[in-house]
Amino acid sequence: MEMAQITALIGAAASLLCTLVVGALTYFVKQTLNDFRKADERNAQKLAEVDKRHAANYKELTQQISDLKSDLPLVYVLREDFIRSMNNVDGKLDKIICSLAEKKGG
Repeated sequence: MEMAQITALIGAAASLLCTLVVGALTYFVKQTLNDFRKADERNAQKLAEVDKRHAANYKELTQQISDLKSDLPLVYVLREDFIRSMNNVDGKLDKIICSLAEKKGG
């Protein structure tokens, strides 16, 4: 075998080796990208499910707050209203005490 043939054979082997390496790298990169795409699709699906759940929870909480707002005047008394009512009761009690004192004293 001559030197030119050996050089051509080594060149062909190197070319084949480079082609195999590039092909293998391309395959692995493509697989990795496919895995990333699948993971991204799964994450998007999970995110959509979480969004649906949160939307339902938000709607329920909004309804509960609305119900609470409508029930507040019926269930709770404001401080000012309580003080006003107690002043009326105190005035009535004072009148009763005065009238009893007049009957007893008079």
